[in-house]
Order: sequence, then structure tokens, then C-alpha cells
Amino acid sequence: MTQQEEQLWSYIDGFSNDLERAEIEAKLATDAEFQQLYEALLEVNQQIATHLEIDEPSMSFTRNVMEKVQQEIAPVRLKTKVDARIIYAIVGFFALGLVSILTYAIATAVPNFTTKISTVNLANKFDGLLDPTVIGAFLFINAILLLVYLDSYLRKGMIKTQKKGEL
Repeated sequence: MTQQEEQLWSYIDGFSNDLERAEIEAKLATDAEFQQLYEALLEVNQQIATHLEIDEPSMSFTRNVMEKVQQEIAPVRLKTKVDARIIYAIVGFFALGLVSILTYAIATAVPNFTTKISTVNLANKFDGLLDPTVIGAFLFINAILLLVYLDSYLRKGMIKTQKKGEL
């Protein structure tokens, strides 16, 4: 398709802007070959408009298809069930490993060690940190976290009861 044909199709379909429309109309008035091409494309457009119908399926076909879709069994979500013995075996393996490492560490440790504990007065350092504002902020944040946790816990319970009611 040439550029002239594209311009004419845009003009015929009404997709060209005002400037392009003015240029095409001026060219149609002066150029005979362009005028012939325009008339040929206009005739093709009219034939397409008269002979081309959009095929739609009948209402009964649509209804039949929708009934078949409704009759289809909805796919069930697969729930894989893991045997509890496998989980217990894995947990037991890791627990046994940790206990054996801890036992080895205690058995090979040298029991006579000495430490020097320094006498640091921590009471003086923490007195400035525990003022009423810090305690209030700490309690406020904990209260918000408690409410968020309680909300999520109650929502899970409500969802479970709704699912039981549907079954």
C-alpha cells in the first residue's frame, strides 16, 4: 500500500486531521490520477460496507454454550497431604544433630575457666533511658501490635466459620 493510498483510506474513514484533510482535498481538485485512485478506493469502501456483515452466533447457540459451561464441574484445588511421620523424621534428625553438637561441645569444654567480672554500675546509665515518655511510647507500640495481631486472629476465625457455613 502506497502512502497516497494510506492517506486516502484515512480520509475516507475519517481518521485524518484537519491539515491532512485540507491537503487531500486540494490534491483531489488538482490531480486527476489522485482523483481516480480516490474514486476506486471509495467504491471498494462502499462494497465492503454493503457486503460485509459481522457474523454473530445465534442466541440459542450462545445460550447452549453458556449452559454447557455452567454444567462443567469446577476444578478442585489440589491439596497435597504430607505424611506427619516425614515431618517428624526431619525434625528429629535436626534435633538429634543439634543435641549431638551441643553434647560434643560440653564434653570437650575445659571446665576450669576464670572470668573477671567488672563492677559496672548500670543503674546510673539506665536511669536516663527509662523516663515516662519512653515507657509510654513502648506501651503504645505494644498495644498497637497487640491490636493488629488480635484483628488478624479474629479475621482468620471469621473466614473459617464462613467457609464452614458454605459447606
